Amino acid sequence: MTQQRTFRGIARLVTALAGIFVVLVGGLATAGAAGAASTPGFQAQARNAGLSAGQAEGLQAQVDAYKERTGGVQTAPNKIAFPGGELTVVVPGEKYARDLSDPVGTLAACQHLRFCAYSGTNFTGSQINMYTCRTYNIPWSGDGSWDNNQSSGTRAKMYNSSGSLIYTTPGARSYDKIGSWTPVYKVRNC
Repeated sequence: MTQQRTFRGIARLVTALAGIFVVLVGGLATAGAAGAASTPGFQAQARNAGLSAGQAEGLQAQVDAYKERTGGVQTAPNKIAFPGGELTVVVPGEKYARDLSDPVGTLAACQHLRFCAYSGTNFTGSQINMYTCRTYNIPWSGDGSWDNNQSSGTRAKMYNSSGSLIYTTPGARSYDKIGSWTPVYKVRNC
């Protein structure tokens, strides 16, 4: 009799776990479908912001590449969020990264208490805003720039592909308008 109760208990547990599995798999499939469907929505938002179809497609291609390199999630036509930060991708043909509700040519300034990395020199190109103390991947190489606008005296550290420290910034507020990201693979902003 005790053995029969044990088997019934196990059978109920297996049935319950199978039900949970079905719900989880269904939820994941729905989330995947929603993510795939969001790209056309982002392209429509980009066109509503005045981007041409070509710019919207080019922007989405850049965002997709950056998502793969950062592991982030697209939150707007040109924005990718990841733990502790956000990447704003520059619109093809424009100089500065910007919120698409801002006018063309508007500089996305590095806000106070942020370390910002730019893919281009003189704070141009795509921009990573780092606002939580942690280590961030740098998804580009070549000449770029950075702005250390964190709390007074805070220094950021830059590391190469083997994880060795190669540069420590001066304390905040400091910046470099022209520097090479090629040897830099990661930045710890604090």
